[in-house]
Amino acid sequence: MSNKFEIQQELADAQNELTRLCHKEAKKADGQKITATITIKPRYGKAMNDLREKCSQLRMILDAMEASED
Repeated sequence: MSNKFEIQQELADAQNELTRLCHKEAKKADGQKITATITIKPRYGKAMNDLREKCSQLRMILDAMEASED
């Protein structure tokens, strides 16, 4: 079983990767010249959803670890 520090580090890494993908996705949309309504089709949607789920699970683990310390 991983210790709390390793889980916190894994969470930070996943959050950083999610932020990077979000910025990359936004930058792609910003580079387009808009003359009409556009539909943005996410290129990294699955990866971003997977990372959000991973972050959520890691937060739940950390919350459970903190609750068990009380």
